[in-house]
Amino acid sequence: MASTYRLLIINPVSISMWNEYVLQYAKSILSRDVEVEVRSLPKAPPAIESEYDRDFAAPYVVEEVVKANREGFSGVVINCFDDPGLEASREISDIPVLGIGETSMVMALLLGYRIAVISTGRNSRLTYYRRAVSLGIDRRIVYTSGIEVPVLSLRKDLDRVKELLLNEIKKAIEIYGAEVIVLGCGGFIGLAEDLSKMSGVPVIDPTLVTLKVAESIVRLGLRHSKIYLFNRLKTSYQS
Repeated sequence: MASTYRLLIINPVSISMWNEYVLQYAKSILSRDVEVEVRSLPKAPPAIESEYDRDFAAPYVVEEVVKANREGFSGVVINCFDDPGLEASREISDIPVLGIGETSMVMALLLGYRIAVISTGRNSRLTYYRRAVSLGIDRRIVYTSGIEVPVLSLRKDLDRVKELLLNEIKKAIEIYGAEVIVLGCGGFIGLAEDLSKMSGVPVIDPTLVTLKVAESIVRLGLRHSKIYLFNRLKTSYQS
């Protein structure tokens, strides 16, 4: 039976170590009539851990979204919490494009009032609070932080990573009154369920949540509005 829907997951980094992880988890939660493909980007940085990395990756993400439109995909998920190239991709895309950062932070608002975002690196404290401000939800984001483990080392010692995350989750709950935790990195894929059981609060896996939202959006036939923000005005140098 042919697939009705096709989702492309873009890992906006040059290494392919995440592709198989993401593909297997995606297949475990998406409906059987959804065909999913995962691609990394050879010219992108090996990991995204800074503003520079995000902006460096952005044009390659946009290029891949253009290809996805031509290849007949139903939707695209950018699998990085920094959402590189998200708005530019929406301008040039006729299919929905979702970033796991924006989508998971917004979805968290449906599960509780006070939200915490826990990622990697100390710069996450301000990076994702600033993102919350840009989304207009900063009053609901009560705590942002990052564990001191590089992205490329996240799968080397999962027990240690879980312990560090759980410590941050407990701090967010006990000191800041957080009710819902968003894991702020695609590299945490598959850890949310255990962390939720250990902490007693909803913990959002940004990749898996975004994939299910993307599936729902394409099934409903919804598209990004093009009336203002994503209405690209073509000029003579644009194809």
